Amino acid sequence: MGAGQAGLAMSHALLERGLRPAEDFVILDAGSAQTLSWRRRWDSLTLFTPTWHSHLPGLRMPGAQRRYPSSKDVADYLDLYRASLGVEPKWDTRAVSVHPQRDDSLMLQTSTGSLRARAVVAATGPFAIPQYPGFANDTAVDGANLHSDAYRNPDQLPRGPVLVVGSGNTGIQIARELSAHRCVSIAQGSPQPRLPHRLLGVDLFRWLQLTGVLSAPSNGRIGRRISRRELVVGPGLVDLASRGVHLLPRAVDGNRDRISFADGVERRFESVIWATGYRNGFGWLPEAVVGADGTLDQQDGRTPIAGLYVLGDSWLRNRGSALLGGVGTDARLIARHIVP
Repeated sequence: MGAGQAGLAMSHALLERGLRPAEDFVILDAGSAQTLSWRRRWDSLTLFTPTWHSHLPGLRMPGAQRRYPSSKDVADYLDLYRASLGVEPKWDTRAVSVHPQRDDSLMLQTSTGSLRARAVVAATGPFAIPQYPGFANDTAVDGANLHSDAYRNPDQLPRGPVLVVGSGNTGIQIARELSAHRCVSIAQGSPQPRLPHRLLGVDLFRWLQLTGVLSAPSNGRIGRRISRRELVVGPGLVDLASRGVHLLPRAVDGNRDRISFADGVERRFESVIWATGYRNGFGWLPEAVVGADGTLDQQDGRTPIAGLYVLGDSWLRNRGSALLGGVGTDARLIARHIVP
């Protein structure tokens, strides 16, 4: 379930095990090829992983291997990858629920009907549902009021001061772009470690590979420690300040076009961009698998329900589980359980 990078990696792994598309397995997705997540990102987005670390199994992403691909590059690559596998998802089919049956099969209820299968892989990903702070509903600015999921470029925003809420990779990239066109402020969240793209002339992700950080298990000491906070890669808040972006404390409340901050100060803005993250797309899974807070009960992608697997979530097994360069390893492990 899901035709993004995780679903395609799963398809490749099943093909490796001898299964045939359409006959032995099918990919379902709630959207279309033109609405997959990478085509919904803002125009200037670039990955913080280089091209050489952004491949799915069996097909290298085209282009210079040391560059940082754009969202369009990734979307085009996934189209190319899907064609190379010879799979065609069933689009416009949303998962509603899945239930185990007495014969050890699973019944998947979708928006277009039901489907019985001996295995279901939930590959709907960690970036499915835009997430807002509670006070966002009380904010009603005169200009644009957008989640980063709906932001495309500065032309969407009228003139006037802009607040970007959230100082992770997304918030920093958007604030940097807007700073050339608007008066921009950024509301900081929890302190986040930052690392440059390159250390001593070597790409950061090469260091993370060599030191074992990328493969550190999520339930291990290192994994538990570094999974608590998002790592900001590339220029950070100091760079934004040098570009004239106002660094503000955490946003804590809203009242129409005025936002209150942790220092007790209230400020007015014409537009707000909510770079406040996402909830995963696993809400259709049984309570035995996904808790009320969205956490998954899984071990290396296997859930407590026989035949039901999850793939592509952040820190599913390690830091690479939600990355283009890492999801294929997780998919192969699941495929070995489906086809021993």
